[in-house]
Amino acid sequence: MKITFGNRWHALGLSISLFAFPLTVSAIPATAPILEAGSDQQSHAIKGTVLDKTSREPLIGVTVTVKGTTTGTVTDIDGNYTINAPKGSTLVFSYVGYSQFETKAADNLEVLLAEDAQALEEVVVVGYGVQKKASVTGSVSTVKGSELKTTGVANVTNTFAGKLPGVVANNRTGEPGNDYSDIFIRGKGTLNNNSPLIIIDGVANREGLERLNPNDIESINVLKDASAAIYGAQAANGVILVTTKRGNSGKPSITYNGSFTLSQNTRTPNLMNAYENMTWTDEIRKGNGQAPLYENIKNGYLDGTINRDQYGDTDWMDVIFNKAAPSTRHSLSIKGGTDNVRYYVSGDYTYQKPNYRDTKLNFQTYQVRSNLDINLFKDLKIGVDLAARREQRRNSVIPTSSIFWEAFMAYPWLYDYYPNGLPGPGLANGNNLAILVKGDETGYNKINDTFIDTKFSFDLQMPWITQGLSFSGYAAIDYRVRDQKQLQDVWDTYDYNSATGEYVKKTTNMNGNNISLQNNNNNYSTTSYLLKLGYDRTFGDHHVGAFVAYEQSKYQGEGFWAWRGYYLSDKPDYLDFGADKEKTNGGVGYVSSRQNIFGRFNYSYMDKYLVEFTIRRDGSMNFTPSKRWGTFPGVSVGWRISQESFMENLANVVNELKVRASWGKLGNDRVDSFQYLSVYNMQNGAILGSTPNINKGFVPGRIGNPNITWEKVDSRNIAVDGTFWNGLLGFTAEYFYQNRTDILTPKQASVPYYTGLTLPDQNIGEVSNQGFELMLSHRNKVGNVTYNISGNLTYTKNKIKFFDEAANTPEWQRRTGHSLDSWLMFKTDGIYQTWDEVNSTPHFANAQPGDIKYVDIDGDGQITDNDRIRSEYGNVPRLVYGINLGAEWKGFELGMLWTGQGCAEQMIVPYSYNLDKDFYNNRWISAEETPNAKYPRAFDKDDYENTRWCDFWLYNASFLRLKNLEIAYNLPQSVLNKIKLQGVRFALTGTNLFTIDKVKIQDPESTATSTGQSYPIARTYTFSLNLTF
Repeated sequence: MKITFGNRWHALGLSISLFAFPLTVSAIPATAPILEAGSDQQSHAIKGTVLDKTSREPLIGVTVTVKGTTTGTVTDIDGNYTINAPKGSTLVFSYVGYSQFETKAADNLEVLLAEDAQALEEVVVVGYGVQKKASVTGSVSTVKGSELKTTGVANVTNTFAGKLPGVVANNRTGEPGNDYSDIFIRGKGTLNNNSPLIIIDGVANREGLERLNPNDIESINVLKDASAAIYGAQAANGVILVTTKRGNSGKPSITYNGSFTLSQNTRTPNLMNAYENMTWTDEIRKGNGQAPLYENIKNGYLDGTINRDQYGDTDWMDVIFNKAAPSTRHSLSIKGGTDNVRYYVSGDYTYQKPNYRDTKLNFQTYQVRSNLDINLFKDLKIGVDLAARREQRRNSVIPTSSIFWEAFMAYPWLYDYYPNGLPGPGLANGNNLAILVKGDETGYNKINDTFIDTKFSFDLQMPWITQGLSFSGYAAIDYRVRDQKQLQDVWDTYDYNSATGEYVKKTTNMNGNNISLQNNNNNYSTTSYLLKLGYDRTFGDHHVGAFVAYEQSKYQGEGFWAWRGYYLSDKPDYLDFGADKEKTNGGVGYVSSRQNIFGRFNYSYMDKYLVEFTIRRDGSMNFTPSKRWGTFPGVSVGWRISQESFMENLANVVNELKVRASWGKLGNDRVDSFQYLSVYNMQNGAILGSTPNINKGFVPGRIGNPNITWEKVDSRNIAVDGTFWNGLLGFTAEYFYQNRTDILTPKQASVPYYTGLTLPDQNIGEVSNQGFELMLSHRNKVGNVTYNISGNLTYTKNKIKFFDEAANTPEWQRRTGHSLDSWLMFKTDGIYQTWDEVNSTPHFANAQPGDIKYVDIDGDGQITDNDRIRSEYGNVPRLVYGINLGAEWKGFELGMLWTGQGCAEQMIVPYSYNLDKDFYNNRWISAEETPNAKYPRAFDKDDYENTRWCDFWLYNASFLRLKNLEIAYNLPQSVLNKIKLQGVRFALTGTNLFTIDKVKIQDPESTATSTGQSYPIARTYTFSLNLTF
């Protein structure tokens, strides 16, 4: 392909690039003779010319540097350069879209740079194999592992936002060990489980993606359309393919990655102080016709006469949170090998503390990985992969949700610690938040999770039968164990007796003063087997690839738990030392399995006409034998227009232009097992007679549905990909449509309660989902600066086409016709200003001026539940986007990622006894004083008029966020040579640094429906060091 850059505007770097086809380079030397270097080490002017190898036209703007120095220049409009360099030094030639080339410095060199051939051969991971990116006909998003290491976060899934087009990823909490992201591929599409299928190193349903060591990840690929049909029954929600690193031939390379992180909250509620809360409370009592409680007390905070022995002024957010919490991560890996044995071995340790003040709580992970490839014979390769991880959680015995509930319930005039240092009582039952978050007096909640993944694979090439024939497979055994031991202890708090001036000690807890112990153990395993017969061969202009395979998996496990209470002390903390009173235990077992037969056929002609066909026959024990098997086909086609002869005249502009389309039928069997069987529930029953007693017995439970079957998805996709000016300009645009039928949902019918029966789900639901994706980027090099700008946008809209609803459900409340996540709420019309306004409109019984005014939707003259309506949006955004910026200059790196979302709404109801100051400062007081108040009159969680789910509390959850900012420096080669290292990199990284949104009172990604009552999302600052030996 001829690539010509003869126009002057290119020399100015006015070019744009899309990342649809990332650039990778390889070089060929110049054909002109290269002069031998002499012994003279003095610098002198060296001249030469740089040409395109194919067209032999001059290349403008090629960077020429003396290796190991900062000396450099660029070629002019005729491809000529002049540089001062010692004879014997090395010149480095680099140019966007071309391979880098190094040669000894000599005069009158003619250097021919070759087009980046490797980019054309770049491969991406697809289902059960790899394909050249240029010939892929499905919709696949890719992110390299190197891009995940820059974020400074402990959870890998929190790095997906803005980097993988088509992936909707929302970080919902920053709690260590629970800092998960909701991940949906092209949004939601079902009334049931919407989670994508996770494949790690070719093995389906492996757990722990979020805790993988990012330094172990080679790449992550996401299958979004019919390309996922090869995974059949589990592919309806898309597929995430994770590939870990492997060894290579060559001397060992040792890499250390270490980081130290400080994390803080993106948003911390600014609660009312004691005076404000007392004023607020008295206004509530006045509105309820009650006498004020604090009228003669609260002013003491203003004039300094308050009784400080009894009344504090506590900021409970300050009691709970530090300014920042530390965490650290250390990773060490070694890779290398020979032509016959290649290895990659790594170890990783992570330590995190929650952002609680003076806490003993923490989360730790230890993990090791070993990937080994051995060429036993010329045509036989085996692989042995072992990975183990231990997660240790030292959690509070008080659930996180309860801690934040208590934080908003506690009055600010209560003390955390009295002036004499004694702990205050909390609101009730000793629930002093200062004690709850420390975690040392309340007992302990120790959770140890152990993960062991093994995979033994082989790949046999069989050229003695026919060229291109192969036989491969694997056996994988994954094992999980969870051990949990939870002791609820008692602790001391003090009440102040204002009559005597004494502090009265109370020994209590939030469990009825009962010291109790619970032990849980769950263990389960997954065994998977795959055998695959493949064929891949080229015949002139024809390329054929095909395989057939058999796969089976089995998941089984069991669990046990036991509880005892009424301990005399927290020592000894074993079940034997608890009382027999109310002791209890239980156990459970579970099993599921799948069998699959599938295959794929690929054909291309002249590498420009592409077709792929897949088919999969899946069997799932979740269904009755007559419904157990499902068939899931898929087909995709592609046309590389840029390879056509009529495009030759544009070859210097259009490098790649491809149109592709796909259709597939996918399935979903992620439903509760054995729904086709009627079940009986075991419970206590009485045996009457001369010696009556209580024994276990069976009662009817859920009625079986023998017709339960697969949820089915019809998936369609059309797209165009383009790359111009040898990778400087490119794009991808896609449109997709999915229609999902036979969704399992309950039939809206009822049976008498006394029967004990539950009706089964039926395959009656239907949901559609459609949208588009756009991807753009720009990459260039100007002088010594290499920079890139890229962006992606995904819009997806789902609609429930059928959901069986009760016949008396009002039309405006039906889920059918709305999105899956719509909120059911009251419609409002501002705030009542006068009694005349209240009395002249339908209202709730206790409504008064200052309350929220609700709209009578059904026109019956009263406000009831029938007046609730559906919102247009839910808290899963329809629109997500990411903007990536990066630059490199003389070893310095700058990276920036902005992410955002739109078309999302979050219900946030102020449901507590204390609220953010914003509610106090902007509350309704009277029609004369505050006619344009932002919020209703003072209220708390017991006020039913102002705490109902309604559009008054529905917030626009759109935002633009500086998700990641990184500044890094790589030591130059001259320094590395002196210290005998291959690479040294320092980096400062920040995440979630800045957000533009309209929510303000909590983070717009939080799903808390009561103001601020969840662990906040984290902002992090990380220093990291990378050493390569």
